[in-house]
Amino acid sequence: MSDPSGLARLALVYLDRLTRWGASRAELLREARLHEAQLQDPDARIPLAAMVRLWRATSARLPDPALGLRLGADIRARELGLVGYTMSFSATLGEALARIARYDRIVSDALEVHLEPTEGATWVRIDVQPALLAFRPAADARLAALLGVCREITSAPIEPLTVQLPYRRPDAAEEYERFFRAPLEFGALGTAFLLSASDLARPIAAGDPSLTSYLDQLARQALAALGAEHTMEDQVRRVLWTDLSAGEAHLERVARRLGLSPRALQRRLAEEKTTFAAVLARLRQDTAQPLLRDGRLAVAEVAYLLGYEDPSSFQRAFRRWTGLSPRTFRRRT
Repeated sequence: MSDPSGLARLALVYLDRLTRWGASRAELLREARLHEAQLQDPDARIPLAAMVRLWRATSARLPDPALGLRLGADIRARELGLVGYTMSFSATLGEALARIARYDRIVSDALEVHLEPTEGATWVRIDVQPALLAFRPAADARLAALLGVCREITSAPIEPLTVQLPYRRPDAAEEYERFFRAPLEFGALGTAFLLSASDLARPIAAGDPSLTSYLDQLARQALAALGAEHTMEDQVRRVLWTDLSAGEAHLERVARRLGLSPRALQRRLAEEKTTFAAVLARLRQDTAQPLLRDGRLAVAEVAYLLGYEDPSSFQRAFRRWTGLSPRTFRRRT
């Protein structure tokens, strides 16, 4: 299975801000196991694992609780490269968000932006590989960055109807209230904000249909160059990243998201000598261990993020995988 990767420009943007705020670029690169040569081309791709290590190193060196929020709020559309430009020249905000949802994998093939229309509004949901799902700085940065870009390209003070964040309410939430200017829902199932239909219809001053058509062509070429996920298991895991903590990791839902019938999905997985249940179990196992090692989440919270209905089910599964209880595993690592 291919390792998830993302644009080097994301690391460059983060490193630029972090060094301005007092972190050592050399130390961050060393801990992320990245080299300057890997970052010379902003459109080169680097492993997701390196970005996870960069986030962890950053959190250790700059322990500001709102660091991710500040970092995301400072990002501009052009810093997202081609995808940012497709947004900037769209006709409306709704079209811009549809484009990042369509081309999100260019930014990172571990990222998924999807839109869920509801009555009079649309949820904008942002999901990543579960290794960073509830890591507060990363959750803050991705949500603040997307909302900040929406405000930038519309030149409007957009105020979401609701903002959802996947961790417990921090002791001081005033900075979040000032930035989001919306009701905040902590401990949510995912990372999202709800925009009204009137906000989605806002025109983008720089909108240019001819230029957008050209940029769409480039973006489609970039997606084609990335290629499809190499196996059906890759594709199933990518969908499951989104559905896991929402308790919706079901064969029927995943098959529908992939445009297949449940029977066809089972057949494709059988050709790879695996099953849906086995893929789900491996994803949970791969995700559980780093979350437990990190130590920031209680065992019950890890179970919740992995889509278990109760902690005891997670504890039994974890013991089958490792021979240890989650708490014993955490103490030994």
